[in-house]
Amino acid sequence: MKTKTIPFIANFTGIFLFGISMVIIGSLLPMLKTRFGMTDIAAGSLFSILPIGLLVGSVLFGPVVDKFGYRWVLSTASLLLALGFFGIAHLHSIHWLRGSIFFFGLGGGIINGSTSALVSDLSEGKNKIINLNWLGMFYGIGAFSMPMILSRINEMHYVTVIDVVSSISLLIAVVFLLIDYPLTVQKEKISIALIPVFVRNKLFMAICFYLFFQSAFEAIINNWSVSFFIDRLGVPQSRALVALSVSISGLICMRILTGSVLKNWYHFRLVRLSLLLFSSGLICLVMPASYYVHLLGMFLIGGGLAPGFPVMLGVIGEIFKEVSGTAFSFAMLIALTGNIIINYLTGILTENFGMSIYPYVILTEIVMMLFIFLLIRKADKRTKLNLT
Repeated sequence: MKTKTIPFIANFTGIFLFGISMVIIGSLLPMLKTRFGMTDIAAGSLFSILPIGLLVGSVLFGPVVDKFGYRWVLSTASLLLALGFFGIAHLHSIHWLRGSIFFFGLGGGIINGSTSALVSDLSEGKNKIINLNWLGMFYGIGAFSMPMILSRINEMHYVTVIDVVSSISLLIAVVFLLIDYPLTVQKEKISIALIPVFVRNKLFMAICFYLFFQSAFEAIINNWSVSFFIDRLGVPQSRALVALSVSISGLICMRILTGSVLKNWYHFRLVRLSLLLFSSGLICLVMPASYYVHLLGMFLIGGGLAPGFPVMLGVIGEIFKEVSGTAFSFAMLIALTGNIIINYLTGILTENFGMSIYPYVILTEIVMMLFIFLLIRKADKRTKLNLT
């Protein structure tokens, strides 16, 4: 079957499962602590395993995809997700639990980068960014849906829900093996040797460091906003969790808009809108106002997070069409490094200065992303002048 519809559906389902995997540890943490008798420190250490797997997966997928294609890479990644879900639901050894979480990270890092690269390769021109936005929307739906489902069912049914997700992951692994991949570009067979070319490309490197802060921004919103609402804004945990869900809703809504109503916008115009939403959201968040104004701030920040990866990866896909897998892998490595470093630094800052420092971390993120965006615009103009 040469149609692109089936590969797109498989990609959207794969990234949906990745979204679930990114939030399921936090969603199931109370149950896991009870099952394994873990302390808070031991439970918190589980979160450090995930980014290690993500980094490994993000480094591996690009060169392998460019050499051997997407089929076995995506199928293996989906199988790793299936094993991770199954392990969390059924294994009763803390070591196997850690292994399952690493599988999440490894499979997630591979499937996140590979689906982005494949959607880019299946698309042409402006459709790259549009389709990457739709891909990102399905990630958001996955991340949003699992906590909502688990919050509405009895704990005794958690295993059944996870088994269903594991089965879907296994089914998608089979689908990725059987479908055709009608790519719009001819892939290079040797791509590692081109890494020096990446480093010398100023536009590409500027985009990578924009994603360094973009990924970190997503991490500090997901990991620290609940604590900020509880400690600084004085709301109960249930309402703080609603605030986190609202930020994910903002991301989903914005990605729907950028894939439909705003699809004809110039891609860097979307980034300017993103920075405006960040600034407006931060103002709402720090205002001495009601809880609902603070919710609006979270919604605006979530909306601002939406264009970053789809736009920047779309540009990368245009710059390095023949080695998009390796280029995406390199970019994801830098992005995840930012995620880990700034998330760790935020923990140090909040430990020493309390959650009052949190808005200043967000402000620093916005300033750095604005500065790098100006560098991107400058490098983009130079690239266009050289082409003419």
